[in-house]
Amino acid sequence: MDFYEERKKRVLIFSLAYIPFVSGAELAVKEITDRINDLDFDLITLRFDRKWAKKEKIGNVNVYRIGGGKLFFPFFAFWKARKLHKKNGYDSVWSIMANRAGFAALFFKLWHPKVKYLLTLQEGDTLDYPEKRMGLAKIFIGGLFKKVFTKADYVQAISNYLADWARNMGAKAPIEVVPNGVDLNNLKSKISNLPAGEAGLKNKEEKIIITTSRLVYKNGVDVLIRAISNLKSLPAGEAGKNSNIKLWILGSGSEEKKLKNLAKELKVEEVVQFLGHIEPGKVYEYLMEADIFVRPSRTEGLGSSFLEAMGAGLPVIGTAVGGIPDFLKDGETGLFCKVDDPKDLAEKIKKLITDEEFAKRIAENGRRLVLEKYNWDDIAKRMKNLLSHIIPIANLGDSNGVGVDVNTRVLICTGIYPPDGGGPATYSKLLFDELPKRGVGVKVLSFGAVRHLPKVVRHFIYFFKALKMGKKADIIFAQDPVSVGFPAMLAAKILRKKFILKVVGDYAWEQFQARGEKFITPENFQDKKFDFKTELRRKIQKYVAKNAHKIIVPSQYLKKIVLRWGIDEDKIKVIYNAFEAPDLKESKDKLRKKLNLSGTVLISAGRLVTWKGFDKLIEIMPEIIKEIPDAKLYIIGSGPELEALELKVKSLKLQDKVILTNQLEHKDTLEYLKAGDVFVLNTGYEGFSHFLLEAMAMEIPIITTNIGGNVELIEDGKNGILAEYNNVEELKKKIIELAKNETLKKELTKKAKQKVAEFGVGKMLEETIKILKQ
Repeated sequence: MDFYEERKKRVLIFSLAYIPFVSGAELAVKEITDRINDLDFDLITLRFDRKWAKKEKIGNVNVYRIGGGKLFFPFFAFWKARKLHKKNGYDSVWSIMANRAGFAALFFKLWHPKVKYLLTLQEGDTLDYPEKRMGLAKIFIGGLFKKVFTKADYVQAISNYLADWARNMGAKAPIEVVPNGVDLNNLKSKISNLPAGEAGLKNKEEKIIITTSRLVYKNGVDVLIRAISNLKSLPAGEAGKNSNIKLWILGSGSEEKKLKNLAKELKVEEVVQFLGHIEPGKVYEYLMEADIFVRPSRTEGLGSSFLEAMGAGLPVIGTAVGGIPDFLKDGETGLFCKVDDPKDLAEKIKKLITDEEFAKRIAENGRRLVLEKYNWDDIAKRMKNLLSHIIPIANLGDSNGVGVDVNTRVLICTGIYPPDGGGPATYSKLLFDELPKRGVGVKVLSFGAVRHLPKVVRHFIYFFKALKMGKKADIIFAQDPVSVGFPAMLAAKILRKKFILKVVGDYAWEQFQARGEKFITPENFQDKKFDFKTELRRKIQKYVAKNAHKIIVPSQYLKKIVLRWGIDEDKIKVIYNAFEAPDLKESKDKLRKKLNLSGTVLISAGRLVTWKGFDKLIEIMPEIIKEIPDAKLYIIGSGPELEALELKVKSLKLQDKVILTNQLEHKDTLEYLKAGDVFVLNTGYEGFSHFLLEAMAMEIPIITTNIGGNVELIEDGKNGILAEYNNVEELKKKIIELAKNETLKKELTKKAKQKVAEFGVGKMLEETIKILKQ
């Protein structure tokens, strides 16, 4: 069945275990499939108990249980799947983890290569665990294990850690990070009446530390017991509240007897309580009674138990391993302790007990994060969307359950793709998600699949991949004119396919400036000659552009640049990038308190490169402070100029007035924008600034340069202020004037927010589809 043909709606799941056996993976399958009614799900799993039915329906899943034990599961499950496939005709198989279920899915894929194969990574053990289990058998089946990854048509990982594992194992398919969620309905029913932060650290004499986990080595419960012993052994005056604590251990497992003996050996058996296995629905009741959640993991795929505890309002302590850093930010949504370090863990527990204001703050941040990003409804929507690209249908049906006919097929060639960040990644993912709903079939080829290879070799391999995937496409759509554009263009020529190019900047100029050369504007760059490499890049991008049937640019400014490459104007179409204004519910005052901001807050953001002019903003800060004594400048971003900027701040003795935050999470950046008083972007080049749109949406007044695409967004004096690039006197004057003028701030932000509405997703998609279907 071809990817672009009309879609069918049957998925076969391979899972080594399933309900009534419950862990994170099984729970995830149940929560997701319960929320997807457009597909029929069958599932093959082991029959661990003869009392369990061989076949039954659980939620939206038809469950088939087979015997044979774990060792023979791949073979018996494959045999069962073949019989079911003859009857049901599956469009996709879905393996839950790269374990024996992965082998069963692989065998099925090898036997039925046209059936799409989705691999979900939920592993919590160390990533070398499967190979260690193989022992000497690795010699014979190690290569086969890699095929579990390389033969997948799509990989879904619950954390960036597991996504990296898939890449290291050679996965060639798109990889998307979709985490597990939390049962918010259960959670909200239990804590809906509690103010944020009050679910944990209650005002009682006895403090309860809780951990919920399988009692296995990887979860580090032994380290936690030793930390409790460390706290109990402190002198009375130093221990303070630490002397009256209890540790609740929820769960069972192979290490249970060993851990109980350890508690007895350390003489903390009266403090440490082993509560055994607790049904998932009851765990929240224990979390509600506890004060701090701790799991000093040695490895972790994601850490759903952390999310449950955070959702219940508890401050959490974990280690910076596996997928935990995806959600735990040290000092913000929790605390990190060192791996295998009971003393350090004891110090972190002590800090949360003695500093209750700090503990409540990180508990509130953690709870907010879980409520916003880890609810099963949103995760099921993401998985439904992901499945819609694996199963050969354009969409899983509209609101009436009617499929969408595909009449155009596009291969998108992109340099980066999620979980990577950046404009091209976001744009490609948006097209991947939305175009099938409008009758355009989409596949994506990311350069990330070959980036690990040596230079030049990677471009050859990418070309052959484009050649192979482009056979079934009508159009090849490249997202840059050199790295992916050149091999994609050659593939289109050989296949005689239409070739469309998107240009978001002058690649040759960008690479020239990235070497640290003296700044030259993109306009002046067009008229001068440079070194061999730069001229080669220039020739390649011009050649690729001249061979494109259409070129899409996101601003009139970039259209003028491309015209200077000698490209016919009729070929170039300006389509502004889509922008959906983020919704931050917290007020400005609340965010300032959360971020510990005070006084007049100036914000600047972007990649720390020479042409962004951050050094000039730092230089004028002493003069600004004379006029506005409480002014502070926050520079958000990372890049090659970081060290030079840090030295400049230090030399001017502005450490308390200029804060270089380094790179922040996207949501954190938005919070700074909304909490700030003035956004300043002193840039020497800007094709089309996403940061400006976000600042406009966050209602912070803007001062930027009259450069490039900025003038297409900012109308001087109406929805923002324009200034000359690096004109320190003008910048200083306008920053001071705007910071002091509350009326002007309100007028500018009001008009800016109206401007943002012009950049809707629908308009961008409509104009893009017109070009694709011409």
